[in-house]
Amino acid sequence: MLDPAMQQFADEMLARPRPPRRASTKRNAEIDQSSPAGAAELGRRIVQFWTDAGFDNIRVEVIRGGGPHESPVYAVRSNLRNGLPPTIGGGDGHAR
Repeated sequence: MLDPAMQQFADEMLARPRPPRRASTKRNAEIDQSSPAGAAELGRRIVQFWTDAGFDNIRVEVIRGGGPHESPVYAVRSNLRNGLPPTIGGGDGHAR
């Protein structure tokens, strides 16, 4: 049994159209996700996935995630909360 807020969330998720999924995710191995260009491509794919699902408020940015000075590792930061868009369940995605 779900409380009213969770039921509303479940109903909202079931009402949204689901984007088509590819049969394989092997293409992810084709890009170096820790380079600046690869991290930017990963961010573009994240935004595209959620845009196709009906969410147009996803923001991403490429940041330096660590690594040595000679070969830094880049990462993608977004406004997703636990992998979900900030508007699911209300609020703007920021902890209060």
